[in-house]
Amino acid sequence: MPEELKFEMDYKGDKHGYHYNLASASEQDVAHAAAAVSRLTNEKGFLYTGIGMMRIDEFIDGISASSPSEALKSLSTSDLRSAFKESIGELDKLVPAAEAYFFHKLFHKFSAPVLAEPEMFPGKLGVEKTHPRGRIALLAKYKSWVAIKKMSIDPSVRDYEVSGTLCAINETLVKKAFDFSQIDQVALETEAKKLTKGKRKSYATIGEVLESIPHKNQGKLEKAYLIHAILREFKVRPYAHREMLSKQYKEIKPPKPRGRMPKA
Repeated sequence: MPEELKFEMDYKGDKHGYHYNLASASEQDVAHAAAAVSRLTNEKGFLYTGIGMMRIDEFIDGISASSPSEALKSLSTSDLRSAFKESIGELDKLVPAAEAYFFHKLFHKFSAPVLAEPEMFPGKLGVEKTHPRGRIALLAKYKSWVAIKKMSIDPSVRDYEVSGTLCAINETLVKKAFDFSQIDQVALETEAKKLTKGKRKSYATIGEVLESIPHKNQGKLEKAYLIHAILREFKVRPYAHREMLSKQYKEIKPPKPRGRMPKA
Protein backbone atom coordinates (compact mmCIF):
# COMPACT_ATOMS: atom_id res chain seq x y z
CA MET A 1 0.00 0.00 0.00
CA PRO A 2 1.52 3.37 -0.98
CA GLU A 3 1.98 6.16 1.53
CA GLU A 4 -1.10 8.24 0.89
CA LEU A 5 -4.30 9.67 2.33
CA LYS A 6 -7.32 9.16 0.12
CA PHE A 7 -10.92 9.99 0.99
CA GLU A 8 -13.86 9.31 -1.30
CA MET A 9 -17.60 9.81 -0.87
CA ASP A 10 -20.47 9.25 -3.28
CA TYR A 11 -23.92 9.39 -1.66
CA LYS A 12 -27.13 11.08 -2.80
CA GLY A 13 -25.25 13.39 -5.13
CA ASP A 14 -22.69 14.23 -2.44
CA LYS A 15 -19.48 13.50 -4.35
CA HIS A 16 -16.07 14.25 -2.92
CA GLY A 17 -12.68 12.76 -3.67
CA TYR A 18 -9.29 13.83 -2.32
CA HIS A 19 -5.90 12.18 -2.70
CA TYR A 20 -2.72 13.25 -0.92
CA ASN A 21 0.58 11.61 -1.81
CA LEU A 22 2.44 11.15 1.49
CA ALA A 23 5.57 9.48 0.10
CA SER A 24 7.85 12.39 1.01
CA ALA A 25 5.55 14.16 3.46
CA SER A 26 6.50 15.55 6.86
CA GLU A 27 4.33 14.85 9.90
CA GLN A 28 2.91 18.37 9.70
CA ASP A 29 2.03 17.75 6.06
CA VAL A 30 0.05 14.70 7.16
CA ALA A 31 -1.61 16.72 9.93
CA HIS A 32 -2.64 19.30 7.33
CA ALA A 33 -4.13 16.63 5.06
CA ALA A 34 -5.99 14.92 7.94
CA ALA A 35 -7.39 18.26 9.17
CA ALA A 36 -8.50 19.25 5.67
CA VAL A 37 -10.41 16.02 5.09
CA SER A 38 -11.80 16.05 8.64
CA ARG A 39 -13.40 19.43 7.94
CA LEU A 40 -15.56 17.67 5.34
CA THR A 41 -16.22 14.40 7.19
CA ASN A 42 -17.23 16.35 10.28
CA GLU A 43 -19.79 18.37 8.33
CA LYS A 44 -21.20 15.37 6.47
CA GLY A 45 -21.14 13.19 9.57
CA PHE A 46 -23.58 15.56 11.25
CA LEU A 47 -25.65 16.05 8.09
CA TYR A 48 -26.85 12.45 7.93
CA THR A 49 -27.51 11.85 11.65
CA GLY A 50 -31.23 12.58 11.50
CA ILE A 51 -31.11 15.66 13.75
CA GLY A 52 -32.65 18.96 12.68
CA MET A 53 -29.48 21.04 12.56
CA MET A 54 -31.34 24.22 11.60
CA ARG A 55 -33.06 24.33 15.01
CA ILE A 56 -29.70 24.31 16.79
CA ASP A 57 -28.31 26.83 14.31
CA GLU A 58 -31.23 29.13 15.18
CA PHE A 59 -30.54 28.75 18.89
CA ILE A 60 -26.86 29.63 18.42
CA ASP A 61 -27.72 32.58 16.19
CA GLY A 62 -29.83 33.92 19.06
CA ILE A 63 -26.96 33.88 21.56
CA SER A 64 -25.71 37.33 22.45
CA ALA A 65 -22.17 36.96 23.78
CA SER A 66 -18.59 37.78 22.87
CA SER A 67 -17.01 34.37 23.47
CA PRO A 68 -17.89 30.69 23.94
CA SER A 69 -17.22 30.96 27.68
CA GLU A 70 -19.60 33.91 28.04
CA ALA A 71 -22.22 32.13 25.93
CA LEU A 72 -22.06 28.95 28.01
CA LYS A 73 -22.23 30.86 31.29
CA SER A 74 -25.25 32.91 30.26
CA LEU A 75 -27.40 30.52 28.24
CA SER A 76 -30.60 29.00 29.61
CA THR A 77 -30.07 25.26 30.05
CA SER A 78 -33.81 24.61 29.81
CA ASP A 79 -34.02 26.56 26.54
CA LEU A 80 -31.06 24.65 25.13
CA ARG A 81 -32.60 21.32 26.13
CA SER A 82 -35.83 22.37 24.44
CA ALA A 83 -33.88 23.15 21.28
CA PHE A 84 -32.26 19.71 21.46
CA LYS A 85 -35.66 18.08 21.89
CA GLU A 86 -37.10 19.95 18.92
CA SER A 87 -34.08 19.09 16.79
CA ILE A 88 -34.30 15.34 17.39
CA GLY A 89 -38.08 14.93 17.22
CA GLU A 90 -39.02 11.29 17.77
CA LEU A 91 -35.38 10.17 17.69
CA ASP A 92 -35.23 10.72 21.42
CA LYS A 93 -31.83 9.07 21.97
CA LEU A 94 -29.98 11.44 19.65
CA VAL A 95 -29.43 14.11 22.32
CA PRO A 96 -25.65 13.36 22.32
CA ALA A 97 -25.57 14.12 18.58
CA ALA A 98 -27.48 17.37 19.11
CA GLU A 99 -25.08 18.35 21.90
CA ALA A 100 -21.98 17.53 19.83
CA TYR A 101 -23.35 19.62 16.97
CA PHE A 102 -24.19 22.47 19.36
CA PHE A 103 -20.62 22.64 20.66
CA HIS A 104 -19.20 22.33 17.16
CA LYS A 105 -21.27 25.27 15.91
CA LEU A 106 -20.86 27.35 19.09
CA PHE A 107 -17.07 27.46 18.80
CA HIS A 108 -17.35 28.05 15.07
CA LYS A 109 -19.59 31.08 15.73
CA PHE A 110 -16.84 32.73 17.75
CA SER A 111 -13.97 31.58 15.49
CA ALA A 112 -12.50 29.64 18.40
CA PRO A 113 -11.01 26.40 17.03
CA VAL A 114 -11.33 23.18 19.05
CA LEU A 115 -9.94 20.92 16.33
CA ALA A 116 -6.77 21.05 14.28
CA GLU A 117 -7.51 23.12 11.19
CA PRO A 118 -5.61 22.91 7.90
CA GLU A 119 -4.67 26.60 8.07
CA MET A 120 -2.65 25.88 11.22
CA PHE A 121 -0.06 23.98 9.16
CA PRO A 122 2.19 24.98 6.25
CA GLY A 123 0.16 22.75 3.92
CA LYS A 124 2.86 22.14 1.33
CA LEU A 125 1.15 19.06 -0.09
CA GLY A 126 -0.90 19.32 -3.24
CA VAL A 127 -4.22 17.52 -3.38
CA GLU A 128 -5.51 15.58 -6.35
CA LYS A 129 -9.26 15.37 -6.94
CA THR A 130 -10.67 11.89 -7.54
CA HIS A 131 -14.02 10.78 -8.91
CA PRO A 132 -15.61 8.23 -6.55
CA ARG A 133 -18.46 5.92 -7.49
CA GLY A 134 -20.75 4.09 -5.10
CA ARG A 135 -18.71 4.11 -1.93
CA ILE A 136 -17.37 5.95 1.08
CA ALA A 137 -13.77 5.18 1.94
CA LEU A 138 -10.69 6.31 3.79
CA LEU A 139 -7.39 4.74 2.73
CA ALA A 140 -4.39 6.06 4.61
CA LYS A 141 -0.82 4.98 5.24
CA TYR A 142 2.07 6.95 6.65
CA LYS A 143 5.00 5.21 8.33
CA SER A 144 3.38 2.88 10.92
CA TRP A 145 -0.09 4.43 10.62
CA VAL A 146 -2.54 2.50 8.48
CA ALA A 147 -6.27 3.24 8.28
CA ILE A 148 -8.73 1.49 6.00
CA LYS A 149 -12.45 2.18 6.32
CA LYS A 150 -14.86 1.36 3.50
CA MET A 151 -18.60 1.29 2.88
CA SER A 152 -20.32 0.32 -0.36
CA ILE A 153 -23.39 2.36 -1.27
CA ASP A 154 -26.50 0.57 -2.53
CA PRO A 155 -30.23 1.45 -2.51
CA SER A 156 -30.74 -0.16 0.93
CA VAL A 157 -28.20 2.07 2.71
CA ARG A 158 -29.73 4.49 5.20
CA ASP A 159 -28.59 7.97 6.15
CA TYR A 160 -27.58 7.05 9.69
CA GLU A 161 -25.39 4.21 8.39
CA VAL A 162 -23.58 6.72 6.19
CA SER A 163 -23.24 9.02 9.19
CA GLY A 164 -21.77 6.15 11.23
CA THR A 165 -19.11 5.47 8.60
CA LEU A 166 -18.28 9.16 8.26
CA CYS A 167 -18.07 9.49 12.05
CA ALA A 168 -15.63 6.56 12.24
CA ILE A 169 -13.47 8.20 9.58
CA ASN A 170 -13.75 11.58 11.27
CA GLU A 171 -12.68 10.22 14.67
CA THR A 172 -9.51 8.86 13.06
CA LEU A 173 -8.72 12.10 11.24
CA VAL A 174 -9.37 14.34 14.25
CA LYS A 175 -6.98 12.24 16.35
CA LYS A 176 -4.29 11.93 13.70
CA ALA A 177 -4.32 15.64 12.86
CA PHE A 178 -3.38 16.33 16.48
CA ASP A 179 -1.02 13.34 16.73
CA PHE A 180 1.03 14.48 13.74
CA SER A 181 0.93 18.16 14.71
CA GLN A 182 4.02 17.86 16.95
CA ILE A 183 2.46 19.72 19.88
CA ASP A 184 3.00 18.53 23.46
CA GLN A 185 -0.35 16.82 24.00
CA VAL A 186 0.64 15.38 27.39
CA ALA A 187 1.43 18.80 28.85
CA LEU A 188 -1.81 20.27 27.53
CA GLU A 189 -3.85 17.33 28.82
CA THR A 190 -2.22 17.74 32.24
CA GLU A 191 -3.20 21.42 32.25
CA ALA A 192 -6.76 20.51 31.23
CA LYS A 193 -7.02 18.04 34.13
CA LYS A 194 -5.84 20.70 36.60
CA LEU A 195 -8.37 23.23 35.32
CA THR A 196 -11.28 20.75 35.50
CA LYS A 197 -10.35 18.88 38.69
CA GLY A 198 -13.33 18.39 41.00
CA LYS A 199 -15.77 20.10 38.64
CA ARG A 200 -19.01 18.50 37.52
CA LYS A 201 -20.35 18.92 34.05
CA SER A 202 -22.73 21.80 33.41
CA TYR A 203 -22.71 24.32 30.60
CA ALA A 204 -22.02 27.16 33.04
CA THR A 205 -19.13 25.23 34.62
CA ILE A 206 -17.58 24.55 31.21
CA GLY A 207 -17.85 28.27 30.48
CA GLU A 208 -16.15 29.13 33.78
CA VAL A 209 -13.28 26.72 33.12
CA LEU A 210 -12.75 28.10 29.63
CA GLU A 211 -12.69 31.60 31.10
CA SER A 212 -10.04 30.50 33.62
CA ILE A 213 -7.53 29.38 30.98
CA PRO A 214 -4.31 31.28 31.76
CA HIS A 215 -3.21 33.80 29.15
CA LYS A 216 -0.06 32.25 27.77
CA ASN A 217 1.89 32.74 24.61
CA GLN A 218 0.30 29.69 23.01
CA GLY A 219 -0.24 29.20 19.32
CA LYS A 220 -3.66 28.57 17.85
CA LEU A 221 -3.02 24.85 17.60
CA GLU A 222 -1.96 24.49 21.24
CA LYS A 223 -4.95 26.53 22.43
CA ALA A 224 -7.31 24.48 20.27
CA TYR A 225 -5.98 21.26 21.78
CA LEU A 226 -6.21 22.62 25.33
CA ILE A 227 -9.88 23.50 24.82
CA HIS A 228 -10.40 20.14 23.11
CA ALA A 229 -8.87 18.40 26.15
CA ILE A 230 -10.97 20.46 28.61
CA LEU A 231 -14.17 19.53 26.79
CA ARG A 232 -13.12 15.88 26.77
CA GLU A 233 -12.75 15.99 30.56
CA PHE A 234 -16.43 16.98 30.65
CA LYS A 235 -17.35 14.12 28.26
CA VAL A 236 -17.98 16.59 25.44
CA ARG A 237 -16.71 15.96 21.92
CA PRO A 238 -17.44 18.88 19.57
CA TYR A 239 -17.21 16.82 16.40
CA ALA A 240 -19.06 14.00 14.67
CA HIS A 241 -18.32 10.66 16.36
CA ARG A 242 -19.94 7.24 16.57
CA GLU A 243 -20.84 7.27 20.25
CA MET A 244 -23.28 10.14 19.69
CA LEU A 245 -25.28 7.79 17.41
CA SER A 246 -24.95 4.48 19.24
CA LYS A 247 -27.86 4.86 21.68
CA GLN A 248 -30.32 5.59 18.89
CA TYR A 249 -28.85 3.27 16.28
CA LYS A 250 -27.76 0.03 17.94
CA GLU A 251 -25.93 -1.18 14.82
CA ILE A 252 -23.41 1.63 15.21
CA LYS A 253 -20.85 0.61 17.79
CA PRO A 254 -18.57 3.17 19.45
CA PRO A 255 -14.85 2.40 19.35
CA LYS A 256 -13.66 -0.04 21.98
CA PRO A 257 -11.38 1.27 24.74
CA ARG A 258 -7.71 0.70 24.05
CA GLY A 259 -5.73 -1.78 26.10
CA ARG A 260 -6.54 -5.12 27.60
CA MET A 261 -9.99 -5.71 29.01
CA PRO A 262 -10.13 -7.03 32.59
CA LYS A 263 -11.09 -10.67 32.99
CA ALA A 264 -14.60 -11.43 34.26
